[in-house]
Amino acid sequence: MITRLPAVHDASAGFVRRLGSTSGWRAVLAVGALAFGAAAGAQEAPGGTLLVSSSELGDPSFSRSVVLLLRHDDNGAIGVVINRVTSLSPGKVFPELADNLGKYSGTLYRGGPLAPGRVLFLVRGLAAATVQGPEIVDKVFLSADADALAEITRLASGPDELRIYAGHAEWTAGQLESELKHGAWSVVPATADLVFGDKPQKLWEQLAARAADTTADSRAPTDTGALSAAR
Repeated sequence: MITRLPAVHDASAGFVRRLGSTSGWRAVLAVGALAFGAAAGAQEAPGGTLLVSSSELGDPSFSRSVVLLLRHDDNGAIGVVINRVTSLSPGKVFPELADNLGKYSGTLYRGGPLAPGRVLFLVRGLAAATVQGPEIVDKVFLSADADALAEITRLASGPDELRIYAGHAEWTAGQLESELKHGAWSVVPATADLVFGDKPQKLWEQLAARAADTTADSRAPTDTGALSAAR
């Protein structure tokens, strides 16, 4: 069971104003680096693919969401929502990051409901050479090292090469497989251009239309509003 961080919410956005330890994310990165060759049971949606929520998904945390899977194996899955951009500066929500952000102009993304007081970064371009974490999509790397942020922001051209997320999503063993079976999510191949698209607010509509063309007719009917989509 995952213990949620105590919430000290920003009144305008609901983010937790506490960066917290990065040790949990380092564990995620370590597991993620091993996950890409693992778990036959996870092949329907391996790490590095996108989950597009069904229009009928009742969980408000994942309604009209697009999730990049960071890891998926027999132990469960971890992902980050990539289409929920806010108007908030990362340095305002997480003052601990402010000195390392330099002239970075991007805003914070809501990465998921779990551990919203922790941040992670998706990086591509020249700045990716400084990242010690795994490659999630072609030439897109995952980092949770706040100490490396100054160097990353120095080399990144802006939000088209660096995205900052607060929180993540997580599924227990077998949970995502069940949700996929019952049509809560469609699976779409991820690309760097989709992850770093310049209109994240429209990404769900774009991918939902694409996924509708490839939805399997064999999925079992269910009330998707009753599914508990991740944490």
